[in-house]
Amino acid sequence: MDRAVRTAYRGLAALFSLVFLWGAWRGAVDLFVQRSSFLLFVLLLVFTQRAEREGRLRLLDVLLGAAAVVGTGYVLVFHEQVAYQAGIAVGFQLWLAGTTVLLVLEATRRLTGWALPALALVMVAYALGGRYVPGGWGHAGFSLRDVLGYLYLTPDGLWSLPVGVAATYIVVFVVLGELLMRAGIGDLLSALAMRVAGRVRGGPAQVSVVASMAFGMVSGSAPANAAVTGSMTIPLMKRYGFPAALAAAVELAASAGGQLMPPVMGAAAFIMAELIRMPYVEIAKAALVPAVLYYFGVGASIYLAAGALGLRGLSHAEVERDFPTVPDVLRTRGHLLAPLLLLVWLVLGGWHAPRAAVVVAVVTVLVAAVHPQTRMGVRSIADGLAQGGLRSLEAAMGTACSALIYSMIVFTGLGVKFSSLAVQAAGGNVVILLLLAIVATLVLGLALPTTASYLIAAATVAPALESVGIPTLAAHLFIFYYSVLATITPPEGMALFTTSAIAGSNWVETGLKGMRLTLSGYLVPFGFVFMPSLLLRGAPADVMLHVGTAAVGLCFLSAAVMGYFAGPLAWWERGLLLVGSVGLFHPSLAWSAAGLVVCAAVYGRRLAASRRVAAWREGVLESRAVPPS
Repeated sequence: MDRAVRTAYRGLAALFSLVFLWGAWRGAVDLFVQRSSFLLFVLLLVFTQRAEREGRLRLLDVLLGAAAVVGTGYVLVFHEQVAYQAGIAVGFQLWLAGTTVLLVLEATRRLTGWALPALALVMVAYALGGRYVPGGWGHAGFSLRDVLGYLYLTPDGLWSLPVGVAATYIVVFVVLGELLMRAGIGDLLSALAMRVAGRVRGGPAQVSVVASMAFGMVSGSAPANAAVTGSMTIPLMKRYGFPAALAAAVELAASAGGQLMPPVMGAAAFIMAELIRMPYVEIAKAALVPAVLYYFGVGASIYLAAGALGLRGLSHAEVERDFPTVPDVLRTRGHLLAPLLLLVWLVLGGWHAPRAAVVVAVVTVLVAAVHPQTRMGVRSIADGLAQGGLRSLEAAMGTACSALIYSMIVFTGLGVKFSSLAVQAAGGNVVILLLLAIVATLVLGLALPTTASYLIAAATVAPALESVGIPTLAAHLFIFYYSVLATITPPEGMALFTTSAIAGSNWVETGLKGMRLTLSGYLVPFGFVFMPSLLLRGAPADVMLHVGTAAVGLCFLSAAVMGYFAGPLAWWERGLLLVGSVGLFHPSLAWSAAGLVVCAAVYGRRLAASRRVAAWREGVLESRAVPPS
């Protein structure tokens, strides 16, 4: 009986994946039909999770699952009538609305904790009791009938754009990533990364960066990235001398960047495309250089951290002993690069991203069948579909609960109020406003998933940035970046807990070290706000100049943060490097040149000092009893 229950549950998860793979291929469908059927599957799978864990269900699970079917099924069956009601709920519809909203909150609590549902309840309370809120934050208030009708019977509430994006994108790409990993793409990427970066200082950690960046281009999920690549790279780093917390922090920083790296950037980026009405391919193109700079900064920080700890890269003998050669790995798994290249080609070629993902998923199964080591049988494919559906649940519920919050912000006009007050507080100063935006986005992101924190910031912070002249794309990418960076900040973050668990490290220490490794990335959003050329906007000469100065600036900023650059740095040297690196991010050529001179002077001093130390150690300066400072 237990086995039958587990099989039925995984069959439901596989059916969920198949339905929305087919929907992604088919294209346009009535939004109420698509979004209510999506939430029906998700809620049912969440409330019956005990079936897979224990092989049985409690009566409460059955009742909650049945209530979810009724609440979402009503909208699915009577979608035409719902569309004409325009949010005016009558009779039993109020009970269905209230029940469905409570089910969404409970399902989200089960998967992500209390933070997101609590914020949703606060926003509903704000909509109901706005007349009691003093000052400019108050409003006339709405009745419970108005709120529930808006949430349940309009395309702007529970069935709004965020849930539509989740139904269109999330399942498809998670399933694609699952199939690729089952075919063995992880082994291929790890082996190639080791051959490329293994012999660099801190080589095993650099491999984590390369592998996570490559996998993140497909998964778009920091927790999934951390779980898949971290299980391989964290033990490798620890074996070659990296402390557990640093090994986990490296994987954490590398995995977070997966949401920033095209062609697949995570659900929030797809929501961005719909919000600002820009083709996703344009967002992916604009995000490419900032994402590369982010990983460049992380790689530089790792290199310097390894130098401070006296860690080296792997020797040629160690690489040859422990890892297959490039010809060997290409012979057995090289054909798996074809789906990755096809995905990039289709997305950048203008294909609708979900349809491209469906094509690549089918191609992955066919290409994997070429070699016995990568071939997937029917059962493996079915398990991949089921696991992909189950891995989608957390993001799906987070997005659904975020839709409640987002709709209440729009419904009450809170976004406009926040934007106006933020601009007043900044006094019209763009830099101060950007700093306020960072604080707001990071605070939201401490307790919320990336999608949720981006959505709320998009409704409240982005309008303020646009009102002072920042282009729409740059404003939304700015808050998107800090929503991603917030996911690696203690005390929250699934990727943080995942890497800490794999490494056996303290999660607070891991989070703090991860923040240090990614601090250089905090300058990148400032760069593309003031230098649109980093978003590939403008003349080619400007693009080359600003990308070059930004890359150099990240190197020096990483040195300032890590406290090491051709030897340990004094506090004043770190301060000078910090000032100089900020200058390199200034659009003015004069400021960039001044920053380069300051940083080069510090580097020259440290390089000369390190050479004197090396000469002393070799006995060249025999007359000196102690090494020079």
